[in-house]
Amino acid sequence: MEHGEVKSDNARNVILSYNDKIYFVNSVNVAMREGADRLKAIFHAKRASDNTQEDLDIEINQNTYDILMEYARLDKLDLIMVLQIEGASAKYCLMSEGWLKNQLPACSSKGYIV
Repeated sequence: MEHGEVKSDNARNVILSYNDKIYFVNSVNVAMREGADRLKAIFHAKRASDNTQEDLDIEINQNTYDILMEYARLDKLDLIMVLQIEGASAKYCLMSEGWLKNQLPACSSKGYIV
């Protein structure tokens, strides 16, 4: 039984690694189902390599959903989430965009991809 959908537009600083590709996530929609072990999530993202827009239909577990919700609740513009999803497992880290930019050499003009 589906109870609704949770949408996050606060995913503006999420970098996703999925199927050996890197994506910049615009937003995430998660369909909520009572008692489900896996949740259907649609990551609306742009592929980092060529800026092609894609909607990635990925099954995530409750822990990954909880992490995404906590990140969205923080609503800190300087905070970047790097999320790696491989099969049924997910890893993540959070970092300050300001800190990351300060770690780059001053002569670097290409930006960064984590």
